[in-house]
Amino acid sequence: MSALAMGVLCVALALGALSYGLLASTVPRVPIARRTLGDRTETTMLGEVSEWLVKRADGMLRRRGWAPFHPEEIELAGLRMSASSLVVTIGLGTLAGAMVGSVVTGSILGGLFFAVLVPVGAKAFLSIRAGKRRQAFADQLDATLQMLASALRAGHSLPKAFDAAAKDSVPPMSEELGRIVNEHRLGRDLVQVMELTGERMANEEFVWVSQAVAIQRDTGGNLNEVLDQVGETIRERSVIKSQVRALSAEGRMSAYILMALPIVIGALFSVMNPSYMAPLVNQPIGLILLGACAVMLALGGLWLRKIADIKV
Repeated sequence: MSALAMGVLCVALALGALSYGLLASTVPRVPIARRTLGDRTETTMLGEVSEWLVKRADGMLRRRGWAPFHPEEIELAGLRMSASSLVVTIGLGTLAGAMVGSVVTGSILGGLFFAVLVPVGAKAFLSIRAGKRRQAFADQLDATLQMLASALRAGHSLPKAFDAAAKDSVPPMSEELGRIVNEHRLGRDLVQVMELTGERMANEEFVWVSQAVAIQRDTGGNLNEVLDQVGETIRERSVIKSQVRALSAEGRMSAYILMALPIVIGALFSVMNPSYMAPLVNQPIGLILLGACAVMLALGGLWLRKIADIKV
């Protein structure tokens, strides 16, 4: 059997396994026609297939009681999609990666390697998006504290000040402040909601703000002056962080170059002289060496990141 035929067979088996997981029997549901008032909006064939796949994936995840991507993780990354939709998208991408890898490398192991890259890349993508969103939240905190202090000076209460700041801010700050306001309206304690927001966004300064609000609520005092002092402290810390980041830029750039160098050289050799790189993807020992190199590269990247990451 040729390598191409084996790759096609591997993709067919993967499609069968996914179909089995999606088509397994679920609890009967009330038809959508009985749960909808009026005429339904016309959808395309692709939209109907996508909706059907998402429903099947949602039923499968509910039966298993486990999801590879939690809703909190997706929400923190700023994606407007459900966990089942993301699972379907990554599943289809994994099948496409397996097919492309089998055709390009001419082996099943190569297809499996490319297939594994898709979910791993999705996890890394969510982590990077979450990190960028948290950093944006931290950058907007100083201006937000100034808006809160100004609203308090104008005579607004603290929940009303949060509401006004949420309307005048941009994402992700506006989304997080709006969440605080909505949860407080549902009856949760404002300080508790602020602390949970600071923990979710991994922002120590916002936790300080929540603690300052809690102390002011228990002891009294001028809250807008407290927010001004906290804001000044945050600005000073931001200046120090910027200086440290500038001084450590060389180390971080060296880490990026050292991480990208073997990947770029391997890709160039694969294009310029495919026969030279063929043993790495066509033989088991080559795939083992590639896996070992990937592990060592990841460990080296973590080591370099730890060296360049200076806490302030």
